[in-house]
Amino acid sequence: MALDLIPASLREKYEVHEWKHACAILAMDFPEEWQDIVDLLNDFRFCQSWITSGAATRAGWPTPSTGS
Repeated sequence: MALDLIPASLREKYEVHEWKHACAILAMDFPEEWQDIVDLLNDFRFCQSWITSGAATRAGWPTPSTGS
């Protein structure tokens, strides 16, 4: 099954659905791009506190340059 192409760490973190064998196409035909997606999803964090603290209206949003 194509969902097996998604690392277990991502399947535990996210609700994952397959659509028209997109995982298989990406993983087999575009391996570098697939790895970019997997890496991004592994590293991505979105905290509820960023929304509830009002950080969206201040300079409190984490940025790649600050890493926090």
